[in-house]
Amino acid sequence: MAKSEIEVTTKDEVVKIEALIATDINPRKINREAFDALKKSLTDFPDMKQLRPIVVDEKLVILGGHQRIYALKDLGYIDVLVKQVFGLTEKQKREFIIKDNTASGDWDSDILANNWEMAELEGWGLNKFNFGDVDEEPNDPASKDDKSKVHTCPNCDFEFED
Repeated sequence: MAKSEIEVTTKDEVVKIEALIATDINPRKINREAFDALKKSLTDFPDMKQLRPIVVDEKLVILGGHQRIYALKDLGYIDVLVKQVFGLTEKQKREFIIKDNTASGDWDSDILANNWEMAELEGWGLNKFNFGDVDEEPNDPASKDDKSKVHTCPNCDFEFED
């Protein structure tokens, strides 16, 4: 966002979930499997509710966190921490909604593989992550057979043999 002449301020506060208003231009949606994983994540680590507030405008219209609100409602939560933003123009709000939902970057598989267990990552919702050809147990070169391996491209699901 370009620097604004309007001063943008924020205030963190706990509000009733029922007071929040879903924007009618939220472009993101998740499927049932992802929604259930989000609910599990919030159940397993409820402090995330405090560590990652919902972003709302001055009228309590949700700019970021729609899916978490739906999951929290489904789990029976009554209130939630919000970061209320004052002073954004309508254009800036629209820009925030898009930029807040834009996933960018790639996982560093070496760091993940060396610092976390696969089961741990899967338990946290990273079940679609592909470490490539990382084996659970190291291969014994003496036991190598001559059978080729089938590999699947993580981007396009194209299968190929080596």
